[in-house]
Amino acid sequence: MSGRILLVLVFLLLRIQTWAQKDTVVVNFDSGILNGKLIRDYTNTWKVTYVDAQGKETPNKIWTDYGQVIKLDGKSYFHRVQDLYDPNMNLQDTWINMVEHESLIPVSFSTLNPKGGFLYYQFEGNKIRGSTNQVKEGEVTEIDIELEEQVYDWNLYGMLLVGLPMQKGFVAKIPFYAQQSGGLNWMTVSVIDTEALTLPDGENIQTWKVATDQRLTFWLSRDAPYVIKLELQLQNNSKLVWETI
Repeated sequence: MSGRILLVLVFLLLRIQTWAQKDTVVVNFDSGILNGKLIRDYTNTWKVTYVDAQGKETPNKIWTDYGQVIKLDGKSYFHRVQDLYDPNMNLQDTWINMVEHESLIPVSFSTLNPKGGFLYYQFEGNKIRGSTNQVKEGEVTEIDIELEEQVYDWNLYGMLLVGLPMQKGFVAKIPFYAQQSGGLNWMTVSVIDTEALTLPDGENIQTWKVATDQRLTFWLSRDAPYVIKLELQLQNNSKLVWETI
């Protein structure tokens, strides 16, 4: 009898593993899972706070975000510009993304800082091509990488995830270009549940809490400005927190 029970338990465990695998949706350009149709023009500003393991808070950055839908040659694109400032409002960096509006298929990404540092690359099928002067000081390095498959631009962060179906328990795997390693990587994203947040002006806003395996958790709205809050887990139980102001 105990042997039969053991066999039944093994069978159930295998079924549970199979269900879990089936429940994880693999996102690609043909799946139609990511949809940016809800994105409209917006502006957003976050205060970024460093929180240590004891809960002590230190101002870290002011981060602005401008998004607009533009048309080029009859096709709609989502164009995003982010400016990163230190707590004294000294500009540190500017990020620019361009993706197709509804599919969120990436077109290009670039960064530029006041000291002249730059990075630019285009997404061409499964290839990444561009240049940067941030690898070797004073030299421009060409970027020409072929990946195993087409990828999304993770530099969009929360604005990529707003295109996911917001349903409790939804889990997806998304391919993206890992800029630091220069290769293909996969991110697992989980929609946890809804959560109400209160903005500094007292407005209550309903968000979806979305966790990733990239140490980032987002609180996303289906309405502008979309990314209301995010947390980046750091070492020693510290974190960076972005909050819309």
